[in-house]
Amino acid sequence: MTSAVTDTRLDRALLQWSVEQFYFHEASLLDEHRYDEWIALFSKNVRYWAPVRVTREGAPDVVHDNELGLFEDDYGSLELRVESFQVKSAWAEIPPSRTRRLISNVQVTSDSSNQVSAVSNFFVFRSRLESVEHLFVGRRHDRLEPLGKDQWRICERMILFDHSSFTTDNISIMF
Repeated sequence: MTSAVTDTRLDRALLQWSVEQFYFHEASLLDEHRYDEWIALFSKNVRYWAPVRVTREGAPDVVHDNELGLFEDDYGSLELRVESFQVKSAWAEIPPSRTRRLISNVQVTSDSSNQVSAVSNFFVFRSRLESVEHLFVGRRHDRLEPLGKDQWRICERMILFDHSSFTTDNISIMF
């Protein structure tokens, strides 16, 4: 095995580890309701969106970039959502949900730009009030830019829910 091959594999392994650690840290911030720290992980030009998936028999799901989605936020609207978690009038999250996020199957690819693409699966458990529980399952497609050693900024996040319909009253938590 040549040194160049070893370096390339080592570089890929370190990149993978770095992005995974970033995602685990992000999940902890959300589960601990540390929203000000969480939003600092995003670029000011972020696109944070969840398109509606169109299911067709015998064909892969279709995602339309230019159609109405479940939500589509930029940095300003993410800030408003974070602020709403911190005021007493945020009825959708009073009392705050108890959540646990599991992030898995992370796949990282670097491109010719200074950014990387990362795909990850999520499983989010949410418990509210006395007996209300919900599960959210899906996949996230991210574009990340490096900020320094093992630090990343999220430039774009597309959230694809595996649900064909939701049984929850709201989708007030973050993914």
